Formats: sequence, C-alpha cells, structure tokens
Amino acid sequence: MNREQTIARLKGIFPPVVTPFDRHGELDLGAFRSNLVRLLDAGLPGVLVCGSTGEAPLLTWRERLRLVEAARRVVRPPQLLLVGTGLESTPETIRLSREVSRRGADALLVVTPGYYKPKMDAPAVRQHYLRVADAVHRPVLIYSIPQFTGVHIEVETIVALSRHPNIRGLKESSGNIKFVRKVLSRVRPGFKVLVGSVLILLDALRAGAAGAVLGQADFAPDLCAGLYHAFGQRRIREAKEFQRRLLPLGEKISLPFGVAGVKAALDLCAYSGGDPRSPLIPLDAAERRLVAAALREAYSGLEY
Repeated sequence: MNREQTIARLKGIFPPVVTPFDRHGELDLGAFRSNLVRLLDAGLPGVLVCGSTGEAPLLTWRERLRLVEAARRVVRPPQLLLVGTGLESTPETIRLSREVSRRGADALLVVTPGYYKPKMDAPAVRQHYLRVADAVHRPVLIYSIPQFTGVHIEVETIVALSRHPNIRGLKESSGNIKFVRKVLSRVRPGFKVLVGSVLILLDALRAGAAGAVLGQADFAPDLCAGLYHAFGQRRIREAKEFQRRLLPLGEKISLPFGVAGVKAALDLCAYSGGDPRSPLIPLDAAERRLVAAALREAYSGLEY
C-alpha cells in the first residue's frame, strides 16, 4: 500500500502484540505468529509490533527485526503492520526506522526520547521528529507516553508537527481525555489520533479519535472491536456496555500489573503470553487469580 492508503486504513483498534519468549528467554516466533493469526482472524485492522506492551526497550535490534519479518509474513494488506522504532538518539531511530521499513513496516511509531528528559523541551522534541520524518518514507506517528518517558509533549508542539507531510498521527497514552480533546481540536484535518488507554476509549471516539492501540485487544479483541463498531454504527447504548466491560481489564489488569498482567491474561485466554523479560517479574499465583477474576467480570453474562 502507498502512504495515503496506509493513512486511510489507520483507524479502529490495534493490539500492541506481546513478545513471547521460550524457556531459555529467546524469542518464541512460533507463539508470536500464532497470536498474530488469531488476532487478525478476529477482524482487527492490523497490529503494532515492538511497542511498550511488546517489551521493545528490552529487545535487541536483531530481535526487533526478526519480529517484523515474522509479522510481515502473517499481516496481509489491507491489514496494517505498525512498528515501534523510537530510540534515544535521532540517528539510531532513523537507522532502525529504515531497517524495519525495508522489512515491510507500513507505519512507524516513534516514542519520545526520555533519558535526558530535562533537556527534552519543545525545540528538542520538534527537531527529533522532524529529522526522523524527513529521513524515512513510511508515515511517522508520534508516540506520547509520559508516564514511562517522563516527557510531556505540549499541544503546540503536536500541532506544529502535524503540519509535516510525513507526520501523520499520534498515539496518546497518558489517559488524559482533556489533553486528547485539545489536540483533536487543533491538529490539521486528516491527522490521526489513537489513544492508548481503554479507560477513555469511548470518550476519545466521541471527541474524534480515529481509534486506539490497546493492550486489552491482545486478549479481548472482541470487546475492544465491539465498542469501536458499535460506536461507528451509532449504537451508543451498546458501546457504553462494551466500555463498562472493558473497564475492569484496564483498572484490574493493565494498570496494576502492566506487561506481566497482559501476558498472564493472554495465557488465561488461550493465547501465548508467558513470562516477561527481566527485569520485569511475572505475576505470582495470587495476582493471576486477580487477573482471572477481572476477565470473568468483563465477560460475565456473554455467550459465544
């Protein structure tokens, strides 16, 4: 697909797929592919590889490229393959972005550098994204997740960056719906905003968001896609019911347990999750019971 076709398809709910590891701590590409097939069969518009839920900061370059290659064999157009390529240095981000583009990435999700956070002011952030966008041929999406990076991108900076012809969207994961509304009211037409918090999903869609990248879609794609499609068809009461069911998955799994919680939920839903990579710690038995209870709460009364 060309750039404009990719942007046109950048809507709906995308799962930030996990990275399964085998008992030796190496990539389990068989489990990875199996998860992808099942998620894509659920009718999702595509996947994000090497995002925060995919433990990207804990992966080597070689591992990232192997995951992209494996995913490209499974993700077929018009479904999209989004890939996280943000690194601490601008040159390395450009290098990685070019490498994953050669391996078939449709769009690039670039997280804000965070190590030198006191120096990551508006001019530094703006220069970083402009240099990346100028150097690559795939559409660039800004990735703002200040709770991890410690870097908050100002609305004015996002608005300015949205004018660049190759910066085509934003994944906004702070969970701050007021901030999302401000961004949506000021960016140029056609600039796609995806949210990363299930807690504000329905409110964000009402405000004009194009969709979301949600860890809950890794193990509950039916509930996530159900909300999106119900909203799109103006079945608002149904959309509100899906939002109600999704809340415990965010409040009782993702927020308290992070990646380890998502991976435990995957295991409980017959996907391949497994343990996260050290220094992240897998859930203990009591925590897994809490995850199971949250899943039962979300699906209570539903029949499939």
